[in-house]
Amino acid sequence: MAQKGLGRGLSALFDDAAETEAAAAAAAAAAGPQASGQDAATGEGVQRIPVTDLSPSPFQPRQHFDNDRLEELAASMRTQGILQPLLVRPASEGVATRYEIIAGERRWRAAQKARIHEVPVLIRELPNLDAAEVALLENIQREDLSIFEEAEGYRRLIAQFDYSQSVVAERVGKSRSHVANALRLLAMPEGLRRMVEEGALSAGHARALLGLEDPMPLARQAVAESWSVRDVENAVKALAKGPADKATAPNSDLKDPDLREAEEAATSALGLNVQIRGSGTRGHVRVNYASLEQLELILAKLSN
Repeated sequence: MAQKGLGRGLSALFDDAAETEAAAAAAAAAAGPQASGQDAATGEGVQRIPVTDLSPSPFQPRQHFDNDRLEELAASMRTQGILQPLLVRPASEGVATRYEIIAGERRWRAAQKARIHEVPVLIRELPNLDAAEVALLENIQREDLSIFEEAEGYRRLIAQFDYSQSVVAERVGKSRSHVANALRLLAMPEGLRRMVEEGALSAGHARALLGLEDPMPLARQAVAESWSVRDVENAVKALAKGPADKATAPNSDLKDPDLREAEEAATSALGLNVQIRGSGTRGHVRVNYASLEQLELILAKLSN
């Protein structure tokens, strides 16, 4: 198969006829509110097959399927039917089912929750390379992967197909730097990864910490004091340069005592984390909030 720009979308893999088939399947599935997968094939090339004939792709990058989101999709399927066929290929040797899902595993899982026994599918003969790329792209385009699942998908493309980062970026429609930054995150310690997965730190915070031998103390301080990514970068630079540059780190012990006192007083008055950067004559004040209610509190106090 000639290489196509997968970043343009899943339709880049199909000709116009296949797109027409998908549209016909969607229209037929939406035709009746009781669509339950019991009717006949929905169009030339589109077939309805039992959910038990399908199994997930070994190239599926998603490791976690949110149960609440699946229940929402299942509820929609009960009333609207399945609005788009799954993309499948004949199963590999040794696989117990007839077909392997390339794109649409969420729909397959939701269909089972909705007790839909048959699903519309498009069957394509895809080699492993295209199957891996479509599985990754379908997830990136339809529902955000975690940055770690995305990075693992890139790593598998590189490991299994001997791609360079530049080729991976071109194939999935991302920049090379995006792919490189994602791959860097796979090297982070488990504790730091957990902080990112839980939302305590962003991927940007984590990347700034990766150069440290033990990033966890600074990571915990960054969370406790609501540091920005720039704050973390400055702190890491200060640690790399040594004690002489410690004053550049956020909340350094060398901060002007009057500024530190003002910072503590403002934090106490607002009940929110307040950071003051600069000197007695020039600088800036940052107030960190974690909800709309806290923002409204800040604005109310400022307006008074």
